Amino acid sequence: MGYEMSTVGTIESIWRYPVKSMRGENLAEAFVAFAGLMGDRVYSFVTDKGNPGFPWFTARDTESLLLYTPRYKQASATLKPKNLEAAQGMAPGINPLTPTIQDFSVEVETPEGKSYSLDDEAFLEHLQTLSQDPTLRVHFTQKSQYDCRPLSLFSVQLQELLSDQLAVEIDKRRFRANFYVSWNEDMPPLYENELLGKRLKIGDQLEVNVLERDPRCKMITLDPETSEANPDIIKHLASTHEGYAGVYAAVLVEGMVKAGDTIELLD
Repeated sequence: MGYEMSTVGTIESIWRYPVKSMRGENLAEAFVAFAGLMGDRVYSFVTDKGNPGFPWFTARDTESLLLYTPRYKQASATLKPKNLEAAQGMAPGINPLTPTIQDFSVEVETPEGKSYSLDDEAFLEHLQTLSQDPTLRVHFTQKSQYDCRPLSLFSVQLQELLSDQLAVEIDKRRFRANFYVSWNEDMPPLYENELLGKRLKIGDQLEVNVLERDPRCKMITLDPETSEANPDIIKHLASTHEGYAGVYAAVLVEGMVKAGDTIELLD
């Protein structure tokens, strides 16, 4: 028995963040696995200080971390598995071979324009000095190191609504979503909140289940260009949107996604 589908929007842009809390990159396409976008937040910095349940060192701790720009040295190898077509040709749900750790090697450009390999001891020393934290270390895993859920969605309509409400242009990058989406014109600005518990098909194959609204923290107060904080943004969300903006989703069927792909609601 098939599903009835209705198109509710499109993918406005795709973003991933090679290093947790550093700048993201805008992609034309990406493979989305059960753990999230391939190459998303596979690196992080962890610390022995603070809460052991949340060991990450992020821009919440040192705002300027947001201004560091990571780039994959072999970017094309990180967009999709090499054997994706062969795996998908065998049967639905066959898990493709993911790239090696060498494929995920990263170069980071500092705000001052100096470049380091992420695994360079000199770069770690640089961050330890910046953070005044000698316990800081790099952590790698092919399972994305997200705070809560593997996939995040944020609508350009909500960006526009917040800009109007705050009377200042709100940069969508503050919200560090994987998918920025554009809902159909007849949808309300907070249409994503109506999708909780619903199943979406994105592009030809990807299917996700919208799980919950995204509770926001200090990160959205930081300007992605300057790292300067604007606490009015999170205060506004707390007073008018219960502190939420955007939604989290889990992946049900893996697949490639391209910017401009349609989003369909599966009844």
